[in-house]
Amino acid sequence: MMYDANVYLHSCICQFEQRITMLEFKQSELEAENQRLKDQLFGLKDTLNNQAEPKHTTPPNITYKIQELHVNELKGTLNIGITSTANTEQLRDMIEKIKTNQGNIAENMVFSQDTESP
Repeated sequence: MMYDANVYLHSCICQFEQRITMLEFKQSELEAENQRLKDQLFGLKDTLNNQAEPKHTTPPNITYKIQELHVNELKGTLNIGITSTANTEQLRDMIEKIKTNQGNIAENMVFSQDTESP
């Protein structure tokens, strides 16, 4: 069998033409899909812009109720925070008691009141 170059070239050209035709068809499909998506996007933007009008609301009135505390006489010492007259060993014991007995912390605290006036 003899090899004919013209037949081979003609076959290759036919294949290339088919491939080009298929690619052109795909390109037109993609362009149509692209346009459809653009139209859909613009439609969504219009819908969102129409719905995004700000709604103005006024917060309700806030009423504060303040109770006054009247102090007629002030005696003694008010300790806020951790203040102690105990020595270091007593503080360590108290901290260990609190650590071991979390449920009864108030029972482990010792409150004292000065009897002297400032």
